Amino acid sequence: MHIKEAILLCYIISIALSVAGLTCCYLAGSREKTTFSRSMMGFMGCLLAVCFYDMTIYYSNYVLGILSNMEVMRIGNCLIAGAMCLWILVQQHIIRREALQLLNRITMRYLLLYGGVWLVLTIALTLEQFYTLKWLLLTTDILLIILFLAVSVAHIVYAAVANEKMSVYYMTLITGLLLWNYISYFWSETSVYWGNSGFIRAPMDLTIVIWLVINAANLIYTYRILFQPAFAREEEPEPPGEAADGPESPARPPWNLEQRIDEIREQYHLTPREREFVELIYRGKSNKEIAEMLFLSESTVKTHIYNIFRKMEVRNRVSVICIINGENPSSQEDAAEK
Repeated sequence: MHIKEAILLCYIISIALSVAGLTCCYLAGSREKTTFSRSMMGFMGCLLAVCFYDMTIYYSNYVLGILSNMEVMRIGNCLIAGAMCLWILVQQHIIRREALQLLNRITMRYLLLYGGVWLVLTIALTLEQFYTLKWLLLTTDILLIILFLAVSVAHIVYAAVANEKMSVYYMTLITGLLLWNYISYFWSETSVYWGNSGFIRAPMDLTIVIWLVINAANLIYTYRILFQPAFAREEEPEPPGEAADGPESPARPPWNLEQRIDEIREQYHLTPREREFVELIYRGKSNKEIAEMLFLSESTVKTHIYNIFRKMEVRNRVSVICIINGENPSSQEDAAEK
């Protein structure tokens, strides 16, 4: 009995973490609306629905003793496919690479098709009819795993090349746990098919570990990448002055700074973290100030700034500011080097 109560408590904690992550996304979006924050809200909203679904299944099966029918159980596959699709969308906004767009589209469309067909077959076919197609469906499961793993590994590799360590750890963790969860559903389906339903409970009970860790990771990542930068920015423009190791901070431009930096991010394929650095550079923050604001080491800050310079094909901060202002950075670079 204590184990059941502990598992239910973990579900409640997981749901609370999910709600907290959604709240961070919403508040960050209210300050600065981006496609990344919207995709994160969609992903975490889907995870919240899956968590409620799993908790309901567990409570009815193991607390109330009312076994859920297999139609209800199979809906979990549709929800997981939806979560995987939204996760690819999140990765796409974390690591913007044109080379991955085709693979992203193919995988997302397959996941949506898979979830839709699975749901229709679950509703339309009887249990006996459904399991006559089981081995055909298992083939689609294998293809789903291959595509999802391929696109996720590609994003992780790009993040590693860009030295986005936090994104690498985050994407690796979420990808691994989503695959673990999907395989647990796969395990439960094949166990029923083989007539060994006693094998179902062990992997299915472990899903709470998955949701607990995923929701905690989402909250931490969302807080660090979206919430904290959005509310760390000052409401009023800084007075012009010389930064410790950067150029003079410009006055607030007549155009929308947030929108302009979003355009720069799209143009030069910057990551969300690099976009954040570009804005801080524009505001005249030194390496030390950026490190303190974002809780990073100065060496990590220098690595990020080096990657920004490489992508934007510039050699100093003055040129970054010139590009944001729509000016030619060449003459400024020459002047800065004298």
